[in-house]
Amino acid sequence: MKKLILLVIVGVLFIGCKDKETQKEESTTNASQNTIEGPDLTGFEYSLLGDSVVITKCTLAGQVIVPNVIENVAVTSIGENAFYGNVGMTSLILPDTLNSIGNSAFRGCIGIADLTIPPNVTSIGVSAFSGCLKLKSVKFLGNAPESSKYMFKDAPATLYFDPGKEGWEKSIGGRPIKPMQDYPG
Repeated sequence: MKKLILLVIVGVLFIGCKDKETQKEESTTNASQNTIEGPDLTGFEYSLLGDSVVITKCTLAGQVIVPNVIENVAVTSIGENAFYGNVGMTSLILPDTLNSIGNSAFRGCIGIADLTIPPNVTSIGVSAFSGCLKLKSVKFLGNAPESSKYMFKDAPATLYFDPGKEGWEKSIGGRPIKPMQDYPG
């Protein structure tokens, strides 16, 4: 009789534990189904600096889209040498949250032909686009940034600007400038 009672108790405990495991698995499945995924950050390295993110390295090839937000924080800067020598990158989309591009950030990225600089970018570092041999056109959506040394060295780019924005009275980085309406696209 004692063995029978012990067997029944063990059976009840076993069934009860099994139900809890099933509930836990269902809860985990539901939680993962409700999780909002962020951008795919494969190939990106970055630093969180207070209320901003700095992209510090990117090794992606083909079309590269820099995300607006990482870990719920705005991407505001491309760091020094972040894309340096990335010869496999063929096109680049920069986020609207961006306000600065570091020294040599895209130096030697020979695959980029066209680029749009977001409206909030006010600072572009030394040699930022130096050696971008296929870079033919750069559209600036905001005010002219301060010109820096060798900004577009060896890049045959024409810079296109919005005539309603400020600072476009003179060339930037030694490159020719034209109003946006003259953009060939």
